Amino acid sequence: MKKNLKLFIFIILLCAIVFGIYQLAFSKTKNSSTKNFSNLKKYIADIYGTTFLIPEFDDINDADENWLWENVNQYVWNHNDEYKEKNEQEYGYTYEDISKIVKTLYGDNLKKKFPKGAVSMRYNFYRELYGPTSFGVPNYYNYQIDDITKKENTYTVSIYDFTVSSYGFWGDDTTDDYFNIFNNYDYLLNGDDGTPIISVATLKDKKFENILDKKGELSHKILTIQYDEASNLYYITACKYEGTKPTEILANAYHEMQLTFEIMSIDYNYEDIYTQDEVIVNNFDELSSIYTENSINTYKEEMDLFVYKDNGDVYITAGDITIAEYLAKIEFKDVEAAENKISCNVIRTFRNSFDPGDEEYHQTYQKENKFTIIKVDNRWFIDEFSYNE
Repeated sequence: MKKNLKLFIFIILLCAIVFGIYQLAFSKTKNSSTKNFSNLKKYIADIYGTTFLIPEFDDINDADENWLWENVNQYVWNHNDEYKEKNEQEYGYTYEDISKIVKTLYGDNLKKKFPKGAVSMRYNFYRELYGPTSFGVPNYYNYQIDDITKKENTYTVSIYDFTVSSYGFWGDDTTDDYFNIFNNYDYLLNGDDGTPIISVATLKDKKFENILDKKGELSHKILTIQYDEASNLYYITACKYEGTKPTEILANAYHEMQLTFEIMSIDYNYEDIYTQDEVIVNNFDELSSIYTENSINTYKEEMDLFVYKDNGDVYITAGDITIAEYLAKIEFKDVEAAENKISCNVIRTFRNSFDPGDEEYHQTYQKENKFTIIKVDNRWFIDEFSYNE
């Protein structure tokens, strides 16, 4: 009996020792993991971007350059201590400084060089120095991390992102809610006229902190990030869009088409606009590359905004640059999706006036048009639309 009791006590003590060792090891692993994840999260904040949505890519060299270079500008703003002396100067960053930041963000995987005249930063041609530009904008992209997994030196990070509009905070006295949280694609189409997922007075509100409860309304992305032991730095290598809905693809294509309608990204001279009846469009070929041949012919027939010359030049009529100001809301209905084709009806709600002080501003009417996009060589092209019905 005494032998059995001693054996029992020995087994209990042995279990306690093993459990203690396990707890100590687990605690160290957990603390180490938390520390590594903390640094990883700081890196994600550096490369996520707020002005340009993180693009989808399998190779960092194929990533959208607007996003690549804006992150350099953002890095400068977010690392004031590291660049304190240079931040106190209007233009204080040499090309070598910028190149060092590029390598910190993307490592040797990125073969592209920071363009010396990049629009993401201010540039003094005489001193050959760069300065950060402000990005205190009334709307920006944000995200929350849902999950992080690690395999050797590779991290897979699941994030959900959205658009934050702080329009009310910037002086809108028509609402008590300062921050509206939108689906990215709804905001692409409608801006603050869209339908918010949530509205909060502060980003410390529980509704915002629990935004992942609204996963079904957010955009889902998977980031692949490598940890380099030699440099003790992280580098993003890929971003995959997960579960993209047909409406999101349609919205992105429709937004691109709007850019050609509204002249937002067409290169023209402002002075010429006010002194001439027609102004040449310098980058129309680039913008029209989102259309199929069938659709570009429709464009030429229906869009009286543009004038096509026999010599191939395209002009914009100077008076027609306020289309967007009359547009109140865009909605999709009857979405039909196949593997390489997505179509829908687009309901556009127009105001009778673009002046909020005019009584007719609140009087609206609607137009419904067909919109179809097709997929060719893994790219979506606009194939059918009607505009002036």
